[in-house]
Amino acid sequence: YQENVKRLKETLRGDKIGMVMGQWMGGMPGVAWWRDQEQSGGQFTEQTTHIVDLVRYLAGEVKEVYGMFGNRIMHEQHEGVSVADVGTVSLKLENGIIANISNTCVLPDPVGSVGLSFYNDRGLLDWNPDRLLEVRSGNSTEFENTGNPYLVESEAFLYAVRTGDRSRILSDYEDGFKTLKVTCAAYESAQSGLPVKF
Repeated sequence: YQENVKRLKETLRGDKIGMVMGQWMGGMPGVAWWRDQEQSGGQFTEQTTHIVDLVRYLAGEVKEVYGMFGNRIMHEQHEGVSVADVGTVSLKLENGIIANISNTCVLPDPVGSVGLSFYNDRGLLDWNPDRLLEVRSGNSTEFENTGNPYLVESEAFLYAVRTGDRSRILSDYEDGFKTLKVTCAAYESAQSGLPVKF
């Protein structure tokens, strides 16, 4: 529901995406349930799911997932940590696009970055929650994020409840379930060492 995501989607209509790179890099939340794999599903499922959602929304459906997760630091610093603290997941989309999404929760607060980059023969489109950067043939344009996407999202939901018209809902339950299948497949792949195909 962010204006820059809408702008990005419109810009990508004229592009043939080559590759997508995403990230959710930050610190570990200080709540016990988040650090427990059984309760949270791990960082890729609990946080990075939003990046997976955006990849699906902007680039297409996923047909193959290969994940690698590791425990590097946080299990030595805190008790009860059963989630991986580093990970990377490669995705093959139905349309042939290759995407890679990495995450970590080892960084000290407030260090970190969340974002998504699209690469092709026309240039680079680089999104983060604060801005969209468009780089084309040496020219670059930056669009600062304005507006409140949470307000627009809430209004779309309330409108659907009041009227029964779901046309403003950009990601419904079924769509969310498709993203959950991808994040769960990433964990399954990391456990088995093998890609998961849909």
